[in-house]
Amino acid sequence: MLKHEYKVIEVKPGGFWGTKLEPADIEIQLNKLGEEGWELLNSLDTNEYQGGTKKLLFIFKRLREF
Repeated sequence: MLKHEYKVIEVKPGGFWGTKLEPADIEIQLNKLGEEGWELLNSLDTNEYQGGTKKLLFIFKRLREF
């Protein structure tokens, strides 16, 4: 029977106002996890007031190694 393990990473916007996301930095992190065997299952944003993004959550899974 196949077994999986899961990982959740959190990305918070930066910058002076806390609203800036760097797609290139996120892509680097996603590619690194992909090289480690993690598969992206879903991404979620948590909203703050007036629709601003408070943080992004990325949910991954991979086959569990014994």
